[in-house]
Amino acid sequence: MKIVIASFNEGKLKEFKALFHDSNFHLISLKDFTSDDIEETGLSYEENAMLKAKKASEITNFPSLGDDSGLEVKLLNNDPGLFSARYSGKNASDEKNISKLLKKTEGLKNKAAKFISTLAFYDPRKKIELFSFGELAGEISIGKKGTRGFGYDPIFKLKNSNKTLAEVSFEERMKISHRSISTRKMITHLSEIYK
Repeated sequence: MKIVIASFNEGKLKEFKALFHDSNFHLISLKDFTSDDIEETGLSYEENAMLKAKKASEITNFPSLGDDSGLEVKLLNNDPGLFSARYSGKNASDEKNISKLLKKTEGLKNKAAKFISTLAFYDPRKKIELFSFGELAGEISIGKKGTRGFGYDPIFKLKNSNKTLAEVSFEERMKISHRSISTRKMITHLSEIYK
C-alpha cells in the first residue's frame, strides 16, 4: 500500500523511509506531486499533523502521513514548541533558530528540553484517522556539537549522555529519536488495520 509523506524536509523523509523499510507500506514523497508547502495553521501538533495529512491526500488521492514536531524547553514556557521551524521569524533557517535559542537559554540554570513528534494518518477512502506520539528527553547544550541530523539536533544534548543528537549515528538515532518512536507506533497501528 502506498502512503504519501506530507513533508518536503529531506531529513524527515530519509528517517521515515528507513523506519518503514521492513513494513508492507511504500512511502512516496509529496514533492512528486506539488512544490507548494502546506501551511501550518493548527493550534496543536495534532491539528497541524492532520491538516498536512488531509491536504496531502486531497492533492494526491492517496492515504497520507502528516507529521508535526517541535522542541520544548521547560523554562521557556515550552517554547519554541509549535513554532520550532519558524522560531527566528519569517525567513527562519536552522542556523538562525539555533542562534536565537542559544541566546534565550544562556542564563538558564535548568535547560531541560524535549523533542516531540506527532504523526497523523489519513485514509480518504476509508475515512480513517490515526495518531501516534513520541518524545525524547534531553537539555539544551551551551553550543553546537556534531554534524549529523538537522534542525536543533546540534544543541540538543541527550539525557544521561554527553552527546548531542547530531553526534549519534543514523542507526542509533533510528532507535531512540522521538520520530522513530512515533513512527514505530504508527506502523503497528497500520499493520493491524491493513492486513
